[in-house]
Amino acid sequence: MKDKILVLGVGNLILSDEGAGVHLARRLQEIELPACVEVQDGGTQGLELLGYMDDVAKLIIVDCVKAGEEPGSIYRFEPDAIDVIPKKYKISFHDLGIYDFLRIAQAMEVLPPTVIFGIEPETFAWGESLSPSVEAKMDKLEGFVLGEIEVSVRGLEVGGAVG
Repeated sequence: MKDKILVLGVGNLILSDEGAGVHLARRLQEIELPACVEVQDGGTQGLELLGYMDDVAKLIIVDCVKAGEEPGSIYRFEPDAIDVIPKKYKISFHDLGIYDFLRIAQAMEVLPPTVIFGIEPETFAWGESLSPSVEAKMDKLEGFVLGEIEVSVRGLEVGGAVG
């Protein structure tokens, strides 16, 4: 039975804003979440992420997304919207890994209902700190992700869809 909500923060911590998803995952790991919620640091993994899909009823991915908007802009979309890559969204430096993961998981019919939250980077400079523009929006991004978790948990509790 699929009874888990997985929040997967992805990105490269040594390239500043590219690590935003991992930074958020680490923040979420520090707070108390419902027992059905698991938070993982997916780093720069690609197809290896398939190993996390067991028992997942809802997948929430958090990543850096370059779409040409103001640094710190926050996006929410579903995997089908990735068909616009590379025209509209560029999912960081590991986009082929995440893109391949999503497409293969769909083809294997193991991709649960999925939502992707992205934040527009300011810089990919060497360094483990987020830029001021992105750091200033991390609380807001966390709020959006926590809201998605809350809706998904309610869906699980009533036995309904979490997608």
